This record gives sequence, C-alpha cells and structure tokens, in this order.
Amino acid sequence: MAKKQIGLRVEDHLKDGLQDQAKRSGKPETTLLEEYIAAGLARDNGELIEQNSLPAIRAAIREEVAKAMQELYQQLSTDLQKSARRSDDRLAALILKAARYSGVGQRMLYSFIAKSISTDFALKMFEAAKEQTGRDIAKPDETKRVEGRS
Repeated sequence: MAKKQIGLRVEDHLKDGLQDQAKRSGKPETTLLEEYIAAGLARDNGELIEQNSLPAIRAAIREEVAKAMQELYQQLSTDLQKSARRSDDRLAALILKAARYSGVGQRMLYSFIAKSISTDFALKMFEAAKEQTGRDIAKPDETKRVEGRS
C-alpha cells in the first residue's frame, strides 16, 4: 500500500505520549499513529453505520415483537376454544345425566302412584304433568305469572 506524508501540527503532550508509547511497545511512531488513526476512523464509521442502521434495527425488532404477539394471541385463542369445548362437553354430560335421573324419578313416581291409588289416576297425573312441563318450557314467563295468581 502506498504511503503519503502528512504534515500536521499536534499538541506537545500528544506528540510526547506517542513517543513514550513507541518506546514502550517497540513500534515506530508512524506505525502507532497509523493504528490510532485507523482505530479512530473505524470507530467513527461504526457510529455512522450504527446511526444509519438504527431505523432498520428498530423496524426488525418491531416486526419480531408483532409476530411474537400474534403467535401468542393465536395460542391463547386456541387454548380458549379448547377450554370452551371441554366446558361444553361437561355441561352436555351433566344435562344428559339430569335427564336420565329425571326419567328414573318419573318412572318411580308413576309406579308408586299406580300401586298406591290407581293406574288411571297415575296416567292422568303423568299427562297433566307432561302438559304443564311443555307449557313451562314453551313460555316460562307466562307460567310464572299464572302460578303467582293461584
């Protein structure tokens, strides 16, 4: 590499410090000066590169954070759907169990009334209860008003 001479004036303490460092390291003053200038230029270029690349780094970080947030949102949504599905399945199982026990109770009561009073009376009571239950299911608010008056 070709070398050029520079004729620059520097402060005394800088020149003296360069000479002292050259004696301690055993390197020529020119080599030390070249190393110092190269290090300073590299540092300045690094700061310049850092300043120029900072917006790109910010954008990349924002993009990665947004992507991570989206993934977390998706995972949370999936987990909530699974949880809701489990709750729905449990509720359906409980409703089915209640319906079974209701049927067992109905059969036991019908049998008891049929043996205690008569089969005809038990059948009439069953039909009346079935009719009233149908009305309660169809229009629950009206049956509450009717019961309140009775």
